[in-house]
This record gives sequence, structure tokens and C-alpha cells, in this order.
Amino acid sequence: MKEISVEKLVKNLSKYMLVYLIVTIITGTLISYFYSPKFLSNYLLLIVFLMIYPMMVNVSFESLKQIKKSYKTVAIALLFNFVFAPILYLLLCTIFQAPVDLKNALLLLAVAPASSMGLGYVGLAKGNIVSASMIVALAFILSLIVYPVVLHLLNLEYGISPLNEVIKSLVFVLVLPLILGLATREVIIERKNINFKKVKPYFSLVTLVFLYILIFTIFALKGHLIVEQWKKVVLITPIAISFYSIMILTTLFFNKYLAKLDYENNQAIVFTTVSKNVALTIGLLATVFGKSGHGMAMYPAIISIFQIIFLVTYLHFSDKVRTFMESR
Repeated sequence: MKEISVEKLVKNLSKYMLVYLIVTIITGTLISYFYSPKFLSNYLLLIVFLMIYPMMVNVSFESLKQIKKSYKTVAIALLFNFVFAPILYLLLCTIFQAPVDLKNALLLLAVAPASSMGLGYVGLAKGNIVSASMIVALAFILSLIVYPVVLHLLNLEYGISPLNEVIKSLVFVLVLPLILGLATREVIIERKNINFKKVKPYFSLVTLVFLYILIFTIFALKGHLIVEQWKKVVLITPIAISFYSIMILTTLFFNKYLAKLDYENNQAIVFTTVSKNVALTIGLLATVFGKSGHGMAMYPAIISIFQIIFLVTYLHFSDKVRTFMESR
């Protein structure tokens, strides 16, 4: 396959992600309702690993050297990502009386680092891509600390999974892909002077393909729960709409009136804090929580539909956002 065709395929899978997600969810649910392919559960860990590993290669840790230039922007983004977002989700889950499994899934989603698409949105909105890259890189590193803490707290409160099993899953899902991703980037690509821009589409393609495979697998295993527990699915809608609306508006007004940031840095923060890494969250839920996690993993997949709609809509109003940020 030629490189140009790979780039086109990646753009297609990203541009029409909303359509592909809906088709994948519906297909998986129908299969689950009429036939239960239990054998697929044996391949979940492998699918998750193959999805996350190329994601780690794509994250540029070289940008961390320039942190002094944008420390204020990075600090605000991490504050929104790891403090404000989980508090907001917990508040919304309390207000709408979300059941425990939905609450747990959304809490893990709330502390997730930005999705790789977040950087793409920043570029399209002509935001500060350097600041955005630093935010994504630091968020991935901090997630290695935040995830074990959050999972441990959930484990203490609900007794979801033995702590040693949680640690093993985190090592396989986060630590190992990160180490191999760094080794691939530094040893294979950098030392051999390979142009990363030329090979990047291949890594992005693998991540996207296995993301769709993972979502299909989750819904093929547990999709029938959507029909059986339709009230939970309905409950997701007001929580998702409230979360993305409040996150975007709060970040926007905070950056303008309190932080007094320019348009470029505001966009870097919005797109890297509002866009949560759904793929990573689904992977953790599917591996850490055992069979119960397969059902929980459906919730972030459904939430991702709202995430795409809100971010694309916000991107559409970039000119108005620029006017707002630059006005006195």
C-alpha cells in the first residue's frame, strides 16, 4: 500500500469517525443480541495493546524540552484535565443519580489524557501546537500516577478487582506500550534518521483500526445490555451534554478573563482537556475490571459520539472564538 493511500485512509477514518463509531456499535450490538461470541474475550488484551502501543509512538516527548515557554498554558490544562474534569463528572453523576458502574467508567474517562485527535483539532483551529504537544505528553506521563490512584480508590470502595490484578493490567496497558513506544521512537526512528512524518500515518492507522476492532468486540460481547439496560444509555445523554458544555464554556471564560491567554493557547487547552482519550479508557475498563468491565467499556464508547459532535461544533466556531478571545 502506498504511503499516500495510508494517509488518505487515516484521514477518512478520522474525519468520519462519528459514522464509523455508530456503525460499529450497532453492528456489535446486533451480533451480541443474536449470538454471543465469547471467544473474542480471549483477545481483548492483545487488541488493547495493539491499539495503545502506536499511540505512544505518536506522542512526542521531545516537546517537553520547551516547557518553559508555555508553562502557564500547560499548568492550566493539567489542572482542568486532572482536577476540574473528574470533579465535574462526579457532580453530574450525583445530580443525575448515575449507577455505580456508569460512575466508575466516567470517572476513569474524566482523568484520561487527551486523545491523539486533540492535537489534530488544535492544528485545524490554528492553535498553539507546541503547547498542545507538551500538554498531551505530560498528561500521558501523569496518567501513569493518576490511574493507579483512581483505580485503587475505586477498588477500596467497590472491591472491583484485586489490587495486584489492577497493577498487572496497568503495566500491560500503559507502562509496556509506553516503554516500547519510546524505544521505537528513540532507537529505531531517531537513530536511523527515519523521517517520522513519513511513518506516522502507519502508526495512526494501526491505532484507529484496533480502536474500531476493540469497540466492535466490546459491543459484540456485551451490546445486548444496551437493550436490557436502556435506562443507563438514556442517562448518559444529559450527563454527556452537561459535561462537554460546561467544560468548554468554563475553560473558555477562565482562559479569557482569569488567565488572560491568547486565542492560540486557549485552543491548545480546550482541545487537549475536553477531548478525552476514549480508546485508552475503554482499554483499561476492558482489562482491569474483568468481565464486568466489558459492559462498563460501552459507556465511554457511547460518550465518544457526543465528544466528536461537541468538538467538531466548537471547531466550526473557531473564528467567533478568536473574536471573543481578542475582544476587550
